[in-house]
Amino acid sequence: MSKLASSIVRNLFGFINKSLVKNLIIVTLCVIFIFVQIFYPYNFYSSAQRNPVTNFQVGIHYVYEQDNLDQIYGEVTRIHNLGFKTIRITLECNPLEQNDTQNLRTDMFFSATDHFELAVALVIPNGDTSDKVNYYLDRWGSHLAYIQVMNEPESSSSSGIGALFTDDEILSKFDNMYSLIESHHLSVKLYTNFGIGFVLRSNLPIQVSKNIDFIGLDIFMESFLVLSPHFVQSLQQTTHKDVIITEFGVSTSDNTAQTSYILQGLNLFKSMGLKGCWLVYWNSQLDNYGIRDRPAEKAVGDWIAQNA
Repeated sequence: MSKLASSIVRNLFGFINKSLVKNLIIVTLCVIFIFVQIFYPYNFYSSAQRNPVTNFQVGIHYVYEQDNLDQIYGEVTRIHNLGFKTIRITLECNPLEQNDTQNLRTDMFFSATDHFELAVALVIPNGDTSDKVNYYLDRWGSHLAYIQVMNEPESSSSSGIGALFTDDEILSKFDNMYSLIESHHLSVKLYTNFGIGFVLRSNLPIQVSKNIDFIGLDIFMESFLVLSPHFVQSLQQTTHKDVIITEFGVSTSDNTAQTSYILQGLNLFKSMGLKGCWLVYWNSQLDNYGIRDRPAEKAVGDWIAQNA
């Protein structure tokens, strides 16, 4: 009887051991497969120029409202000389006083961009009023090449503390702003930019893409840079629109880290066959995103000369 029991125990342990080995193999293979699925696209595109475009457009956001009036023309000149083709700005004006300092800054800015034939992309903050937008477009709309209809609508906050707009509210606001812009009959391309939060509200890019020319994607953290091929592919497949990286940068006081991150991204996005990448920022007083007067300024200029 003891021999039978011993045999049963041995067989049972043998079966369990085999099952554990099999399960461990299956789990290990699943984990490897998941990691390959996540990281392979990034490694594939970053390892070589897989699908480079010849007219890759590098732009930058210039916070000109933080500079003095007599400084703006020179800053636009520097941006142009570095090889940037597009300057992205935020809608800033005073509709109540024609010769307000901010309005004069905007006049100076467009005087410079017109001279150097630089494309200008306008960001309309989500909370701006129709009167303010109408005033701006009436006065400076003819100088624009692109208009951002909404900024990261998937994370737009409502009046409630910590609450987000519902999808219906977002689409209603988008439609109102789109109609307002269209009423000015400008020769511009429209876009809406999304952060990585769009993956949780993927219906929004699908809905707004019906009335825009391309989709913008904002990439900041290094982890999101690694995952960006997935985000880009998702937006391309669901909206059937071109994707441009409309905000790309890193907030750090480490000059080496900033330069490395930006060049890493530029190489990746060009290799992916995207049409362009717009950096944030040229200047930024409140954080460490700006590249002006930092090693990244020259490094990006050198990259543009060789690659764009």
